[in-house]
Amino acid sequence: MTIVSPRRDVGHGSAHAKVILIGEHTVVHGSPAIALPIPALTVHARATRAPDSTAPQDFTAAQGPAAAQDPHAAGGSAAAQDSSAVPDSSATPLLPSGGAGVIRVGGAGFRPRTGPEFAIDAALRHWNITDTPIAVHTESRIPVARGLGSSAASTAAAVRATAALLEKSLGDADLAALVQVGEQHSHGRASGVDAAAAVSHGPIRFRAGVPTPIPITGRALLLVADTGVSAGTRRAVGIATARLTGQRGLEMLRAAEGLTEDAATQLAQGDWPGVGRSLTRFHDLLADLGVSSDVLDRAVGAALDAGALGAKLTGGGLGGCLLALADHPDAAARISERLYDSGVHQVWTLPIEGEPK
Repeated sequence: MTIVSPRRDVGHGSAHAKVILIGEHTVVHGSPAIALPIPALTVHARATRAPDSTAPQDFTAAQGPAAAQDPHAAGGSAAAQDSSAVPDSSATPLLPSGGAGVIRVGGAGFRPRTGPEFAIDAALRHWNITDTPIAVHTESRIPVARGLGSSAASTAAAVRATAALLEKSLGDADLAALVQVGEQHSHGRASGVDAAAAVSHGPIRFRAGVPTPIPITGRALLLVADTGVSAGTRRAVGIATARLTGQRGLEMLRAAEGLTEDAATQLAQGDWPGVGRSLTRFHDLLADLGVSSDVLDRAVGAALDAGALGAKLTGGGLGGCLLALADHPDAAARISERLYDSGVHQVWTLPIEGEPK
């Protein structure tokens, strides 16, 4: 007797935000970067079989869900070159984080148009599934255009949900490769750090497309502060790329590599003051590249004046988020208060926990 298992009616998937601790912009040109996951900021996706996936899509070309034209899109992004497709609106205050949307893929006549669609379509083709329309509903807590990798996280969650629906196994490396398909279609020349960080379970060093877990010793607190101003990533990438040419550009790339490798060594040794110094020096390098702003510089200065071990912008720049490093909860609270006084809109305090010293 043949027993036929019932097919699954729904699949679930999730992914998290990330921050680039150090190395944004220069990572696109071959230098290393270090990224950390933010498990507190997540995207959840639910995939079901859909009657008609050729209906108008609900994801915008900028890769943010726009169900009913909801402005609280869950899928935009701003993380170095990986996030260069967001509208360049560096003077525009952002709407609150979160949002919901739906992606429809598969079936006769379907043609992908957005990053998540390309990623899911690639997965379906890899699994030789061409006749199953699928709808993926997403809900996100990740602010868009802040340098937190929202588009990569949205795509990762959607692909995971699709795999769960179709009962397909999907390892982290394969998932990152599929997310990168979406990132490339959305943002052009994407370094891959967003895709790798979206599926990582801990800190990674990323270089030339290869993510490597990095060791951390001791504990610290990382404050992620949202300036409330959209990261002007497309413009920032153009500015940085223009300045990373010629002899001066090579010198800046060498300096960026040195600071990033120093930070990796300091993380492994539990040298948190050293990490902080490397972060601040990298902010100065990014400012020399022309991708900081008065808002970011003011907030970085406020964090340092309040006793932060170090502070820098994160992501594309010209707005978005900044990081500040603290070694004690009392220091983190003091820094957070000063950041709010400087005008930032929201501050998340995240623990970084490594092996005991």
